[in-house]
Amino acid sequence: MLFSKVPAGRITTSDTELFIIRLEVSKTTSMNIECIIIITNSLGSTKKIVDFLVHSEQAYSLAICSILRSFF
Repeated sequence: MLFSKVPAGRITTSDTELFIIRLEVSKTTSMNIECIIIITNSLGSTKKIVDFLVHSEQAYSLAICSILRSFF
């Protein structure tokens, strides 16, 4: 299990979920793995990862998709 600590200002829960997913996806893709499984209790935030419509957390979505694109 990977643990990280990153300082942050005032952010929303969905921002936090997407940031953590982004951080962990970038860490795990740098390892020699074949499969990524994301376990979360926030389905709404997870759906935003692949949502290409304009939304407030779009920067996280684009960053995660960019990481995953280079991984696959």
